[in-house]
Amino acid sequence: MSYTNKEVASLFRELGKIMEIHGESPFKTRAYENAYRTIRSMTEPVAEKTSVELQSIPGIGKAIADKTVELMETGKISALEKYREKTPPGVVDMLQIKGLGPKKIKQIWTTLGIESVGELLYACNENRLVTLDGVGLKTQKDILAKSKYYLQSRDKMHYAKVLSVAQEVLKKMTEQVGDGKVMIVGDVRRQMPVIAGMSFMGSDDGSKFKSIFENWTVSNEGESYQGTFEGIQSTYVQVREDEWGRRAIELSSDAEFLTLLMDKYGELPDGGQEEEVFNALGCPYILPARRESRLWGYPELMTETQEVTMADVKGVIHAHSTYSDGGATLAEMAEACRAKGYTYLGITDHSKAAFYANGLEESRVKLQWSEIDELNEQFTDFRIFKGIEADILSDGSIDYGDEFLEGFDFVIASVHSVLNMDEERATARLIAAIEHPAMTLLGHPTGRLLLSREGYPIQHKKVIDAASANGVAIEINANPYRLDLDWKWIPYALEKGVPLSINPDAHSIAGIDDIQWGIPVAIKGGAKTENLLCCKSADDFAEYISRKK
Repeated sequence: MSYTNKEVASLFRELGKIMEIHGESPFKTRAYENAYRTIRSMTEPVAEKTSVELQSIPGIGKAIADKTVELMETGKISALEKYREKTPPGVVDMLQIKGLGPKKIKQIWTTLGIESVGELLYACNENRLVTLDGVGLKTQKDILAKSKYYLQSRDKMHYAKVLSVAQEVLKKMTEQVGDGKVMIVGDVRRQMPVIAGMSFMGSDDGSKFKSIFENWTVSNEGESYQGTFEGIQSTYVQVREDEWGRRAIELSSDAEFLTLLMDKYGELPDGGQEEEVFNALGCPYILPARRESRLWGYPELMTETQEVTMADVKGVIHAHSTYSDGGATLAEMAEACRAKGYTYLGITDHSKAAFYANGLEESRVKLQWSEIDELNEQFTDFRIFKGIEADILSDGSIDYGDEFLEGFDFVIASVHSVLNMDEERATARLIAAIEHPAMTLLGHPTGRLLLSREGYPIQHKKVIDAASANGVAIEINANPYRLDLDWKWIPYALEKGVPLSINPDAHSIAGIDDIQWGIPVAIKGGAKTENLLCCKSADDFAEYISRKK
């Protein structure tokens, strides 16, 4: 049985947290947290290493190495199973609530007898949490909001996770009925950042697919079927071939978009292909990703059929190395980018305020600059730009002094701390940072972690207006857990002439490939290559950042 490094790391983190709930020694629980960080940042698969090889890695002792091997051989970690058995499943679920730590969960469980997220929500509504030591009305309100968000997000998944599964299912279905007789529809085809389930459409009887899905049941007089595949809710709709185009549009569009479309052009006629239906309506063809009511006020974006592709991306902007919290050296990150066909790397390790991420003091920045100069002398077809991901401090100032910031080729500034500001303060904070003369690009504007943490509230239009006025670009953070700037705000950014950039925020060599998840965000929002910094050549990117400076 094989597991990815991320999956192995997550299991050790879970073990450490459950052990902490049960009052185990901090020495043990910290060891598992350290193992989580170490394994997550590794570039080589832990699944391919022996216990002895694992023990040679700093941060992995014999106990963790043996448990890793046990997981690969048996599919489980017995110690984790033991702690799961003596912990109510709902208490384990609480660990998924961002900002609710093991100590607080233990207090909630043992003092109030709360054993599920639902009970926690109810207790917050009854003001029962304020009876706990250290919990006031503000903390209770925060726990209430985060618990609601968890329950709303619980059965949803990231697009990056569902896409490959949907493609696997489509392959299995096609093997049974033939090419062109079944297709992916719904949220996956619309390339939504968060997916509730998989949807398929075809002309064959859905009973043919019973062997593929679990609990495959029929409804609507045999027209639709529901079941699960690898735990993901799945739906299949049977359609006639003469209505294929109409049903494909209906099943791959935002509901409000469909209403607007029909209000303007009339009822959708039948048709063998979607293009035929749009032609019959007298409407230009609209890509599934752009069949959104949010785009209705931007017809030139909605009906544009040009799509950004991976081949259009020329450079990797926003990446970390072992200088801060990355898992590969600067040289390794550069070589990996070069091997993947990119022509430049904008290295952006964390600034000194990010102590939690081994942020760089000025002396270490200068060491990195020297290494960049040395590496650039060796390259003839590749270039490294001296960047930084500077922390936006609580007052909106940017880490490092103004004179030192001038030494960077470009500056990404992001918020990483004090995430609980109200909308007015959070907006003012970002605008203050945008107005700093050293600022090149605003990183992950809301700080959200999809399905885990809501972004801090900001007035997007004011932030985008400030970026426009100050010549600052905005990042589309391509990490599948962020996808921030949200696609819904791309049209307004384009209207205001704000450059965007699909950035992987890579903390490892594998993380470079996260650029692929930012592509659908750009497509949904209507961005084209000319709107994206990452699609510029190395020379053009250099010219752009020099103009900004």
